[in-house]
This record gives sequence, structure tokens and C-alpha cells, in this order.
Amino acid sequence: MRCKHCDTRLAAHDLWCVNCGKQTEIVNKDLSAWASLKRTWKHYWPLKSANVPAAAMVVLLGVFPLAVLLVLLRSFGMLDLAEVKTVGTLLLRQLMIVAGVTIFLPVFFTPFNPVCATPGYQFSWKTAVSSLRKYIKYLWLALFCALYYAVIYLICFGLPSFGSDPILRLVWLVLVNYFLAIVLPVPVLMERLQINFFQACKVSYRNFHVVRWQLYLLVLVLAVLNSLALVLLIIPLLVTIPFSWYAIRDYTDRLLDYELIRPRQ
Repeated sequence: MRCKHCDTRLAAHDLWCVNCGKQTEIVNKDLSAWASLKRTWKHYWPLKSANVPAAAMVVLLGVFPLAVLLVLLRSFGMLDLAEVKTVGTLLLRQLMIVAGVTIFLPVFFTPFNPVCATPGYQFSWKTAVSSLRKYIKYLWLALFCALYYAVIYLICFGLPSFGSDPILRLVWLVLVNYFLAIVLPVPVLMERLQINFFQACKVSYRNFHVVRWQLYLLVLVLAVLNSLALVLLIIPLLVTIPFSWYAIRDYTDRLLDYELIRPRQ
């Protein structure tokens, strides 16, 4: 492989030219999130029905209870944080939201254990249920994510009678989306490298910056896909949720294959 800018000969996995320092075509071609999604879909689609029981477990124990909780909180006005007049009420409502999300979110993460244990694209209901033994492992990841959003809300939107600069609303959007790109490969890194959630977050933050836009594209596509499935009376989630697990696994494995994780000096 040669650099398209200076024609220097490069190694197969060089992300940057050793001569001119410009980015090579690997990120937009070999490490393309869209190309990875298409490869995963091609392998997953013929086996989609085999994953329905596992997806049903996640919908029944995770997605549906969380949706009901959010609807209830909204119906009682608990999600209207901008209308809160006292600091104590704001913190109490945030605590309720964090607790609800933290309880149910790990159910979506636990199947990453069997998904990463096999190179295939199917696993059974029994395997999905047994993966719940990893609930506590992923509970800490869910708590970390929920607390992150609670903290940046307080920073960017301020407290009652003590507002923040309006520009921080835009900063909030950046922080939310950037965090999603960082945390997306974390469950797979936890399984592949046998590390805890915090170490996995550090690995993703330190080593995957060159493909951050590709990771964000993956987040965006999967979010839109699952949102549309949720709107269509939940049933399509039985197909899109397992696809999301495999898509995240396959892309993260590709990043590991390209040795993006470098030892710290």
C-alpha cells in the first residue's frame, strides 16, 4: 500500500503516513462503519429468526419495563426538569431517572457475553437467560452512563435560579454524542480484553480517536434503526436488537484486528 499524497510505501495497517503524516485510506475504506454494517447484515439476515427468543428476553426484561417507567415518569411530570424550581426536587428527579435506567439497561448489555463467545450470528433463549449472570458486571457500566448524563445536565443546564450560559446547550449536545461514540465498543472490549467498564472506556477513549466519526456513524445508524423498530409496535426490535449486538461486535473486532490499541509508554 502507498500513500496517495506522497506515494510512500506503507505497511498494511498504517493509519497515518510515516512520511507526510496524513491519514491513509484505511479509515474510510477498511475501517468503514457502513461497510462493516453491510457485512454483518449479510451474515445475520439468514439467521435472524434464530435470535428472536434472545431478543424477546431483552424486550420483556429490559426495553418494555424501561419504556413503561419513562412513560410513567413523564405522565407525572418527573421528566420536566426545566420546570423544577428547587435544587432538591431537581436532584430527586434525576436520582429517580438514573435509578430506573440503571436497573433495566444492563439487560441489553448482558447478551454481549455469549455474542462475543462465538463467531457466529445466533444464540438461544437458554444462552440469553444464562448471560443474565453477568448483570452485575454491566450494572456498573449502566450506572456510569446514567450518572454521566445526569452530571453533564447539571453542568450545561444549570440549577434552579442559577442558570448556565446558553452556549452550554450546544456543548451538551456535543458531550452526549461524543460519549456515545466512546462507549459503543465498551461492552465488547470488556469481553475481549477481560477488563472492567472503566478500563474499557479508557481504552476506547485513548485508542479509537482516529475512527471516532466511524463509531458515531455506527451509533447513529443503530439508533435510527432501533427507534423505527420501537415505533412499529416493538415487534421489529426482535430483529434489530440482535443485529445491533453483532454489528457492534464485528466492528470492534475489526478495530482490534487492525491493532488500534497501542501499549502506553
